[in-house]
Amino acid sequence: MFDIFGDDEESDDPGNVQEPDLAPKVRDPSDRFEIDPPAVPDLSESDADPEILKEFWVQVLLFNISLFTLSLGLMLVGFERRWKFGGLLIVVGVVTFARGYKRYRSVQKD
Repeated sequence: MFDIFGDDEESDDPGNVQEPDLAPKVRDPSDRFEIDPPAVPDLSESDADPEILKEFWVQVLLFNISLFTLSLGLMLVGFERRWKFGGLLIVVGVVTFARGYKRYRSVQKD
């Protein structure tokens, strides 16, 4: 069969011969070192008191709601002039922040 130049593929052309791999073989110097990785402690079991853990997640939820509603309410009032809905979100944000802060202070006193 002929290629696009009209040459026969099965010819004895030295250009068709596979060239030997001339890249030098190099040994990796890090192979001689033994690597002892540090041990990671097992954190699958929680050491926290279940009551404190529950309180933590309640406060995370309260402050996340507060941050979201305050920021969205301020943007609605500031950019869109939606006073009723934006104002309601601001009030919800302030109330949830006050509730979360009150719970936080009560846990700190205990």
